[in-house]
Amino acid sequence: MLKITSKDNKLVKATKKLLDDKKYRDLTNTFVAESYRVINTLIQNKIIIRNLIVSEESRYFKLAKEYDEKGTNVVILPNSIFNTVSSLATSDGLIGIFNKPKNNFNLVDNGRYLVLDKIQNPGNLGSIIRTAVGFSLNGVVISNDSVDLYNPTIIRTTMGSCFCIPIKVVTNLTDVINQFRKNGIKVYATAMSAKAKKLNEISLSDQSTAILFGNEGNGLKESILDICDDVINIPINSKIDSLNVAVAVGIVLYQLCKP
Repeated sequence: MLKITSKDNKLVKATKKLLDDKKYRDLTNTFVAESYRVINTLIQNKIIIRNLIVSEESRYFKLAKEYDEKGTNVVILPNSIFNTVSSLATSDGLIGIFNKPKNNFNLVDNGRYLVLDKIQNPGNLGSIIRTAVGFSLNGVVISNDSVDLYNPTIIRTTMGSCFCIPIKVVTNLTDVINQFRKNGIKVYATAMSAKAKKLNEISLSDQSTAILFGNEGNGLKESILDICDDVINIPINSKIDSLNVAVAVGIVLYQLCKP
């Protein structure tokens, strides 16, 4: 194990930058995860860890020694420096730097997919991905103008389970929709539209299906709605005009995956 005592150390600076800077994450092909539960889940899912940073006052200090004995590069920081690196108000004293994994996304028979366009809130995207894992979806497609998949909030919100499901980041949703339809996958867009069918009046679970959700504020563009097989919405009280997108995803996926 290596002990670092300077806040100007290259690894300390790089860790801070990985937390804040998408371009740097892309350049180095790495990302940061915090807390034992998240880090352990990533390791169990065979995501390669490059460095484990531990506060010398962490209750997991002995565990860090075990990781060191197994070949992980363990770095010890004084608590005062560790706290300047961590993004958490209350940390358990562990930060992991991981290699971005390769993500194999394939279409399968009787598959169920989620497609997300311009999701901006990392908490929303993290909750959505965790819900998709919970319902055993076959894949998630995310537009490249959504929040970065490796944003620390997403890693934390999914509790490290974001790599338990195939995820594909794309630049052109039209191509994705056309590919789904070409492969016999029925594509439903969600929208508060007069032409939308009510979720409780249709059956989603008897075919290969992809469900599209749009941006938190603007939803899906009309050009996207026009090329989907159908448009659906969730019937709600007229006192509100929409649901939080992560909540809406949970409701629709329950309907999609129920027996």
